[in-house]
Amino acid sequence: MVQVYGIGEVMVHKRLRGPVVLLAISFALVLALAGCGGNGGVTTQPKTVPTIPKTTPVEKVAVLVFFMQGEQGTPVTRNVETGGAEEALAELLKGPTEGEKQGGLFSPIPEGTGLNSYAVEGETAKVDFSGELLKFGGGSAAVRGITTEINETVLANDSRVRTVEITIDGQPAEEVLQP
Repeated sequence: MVQVYGIGEVMVHKRLRGPVVLLAISFALVLALAGCGGNGGVTTQPKTVPTIPKTTPVEKVAVLVFFMQGEQGTPVTRNVETGGAEEALAELLKGPTEGEKQGGLFSPIPEGTGLNSYAVEGETAKVDFSGELLKFGGGSAAVRGITTEINETVLANDSRVRTVEITIDGQPAEEVLQP
């Protein structure tokens, strides 16, 4: 027989005290063991799912690159990372794509020509190329084509520039780039 007197006060009959105490101890023991993990003493860490950083797509910038078509410089658009004349010149030195070649474009600039430097002083771009540029094979049409491609590519991509000085390994093109 159990009598309840108030909040938290329970009067248990003498005959039920032993089983009630045993039940309370068993309940406390179950709770204590459950709090110990219950997995043989092995503690596990919560699993974390790695997050993949979000990247924003890099937007390309269009530059104009001039290749020869007959005796004329013809612009093509190339998409590059940052834009500007220096990156446009790098695209020029790659030469026309197969599709551009099929469209009649060509470049007299020899394969393997590198851009040594590009600088602007006032309104003049100073562009220096590697010595491979001298391996163009000769001819006044080739010299005109080389200078046309370089001049038009620079002027189309750098609004600060009004004139272009071309050098090859530091030597003025007028002296070393001969037909």
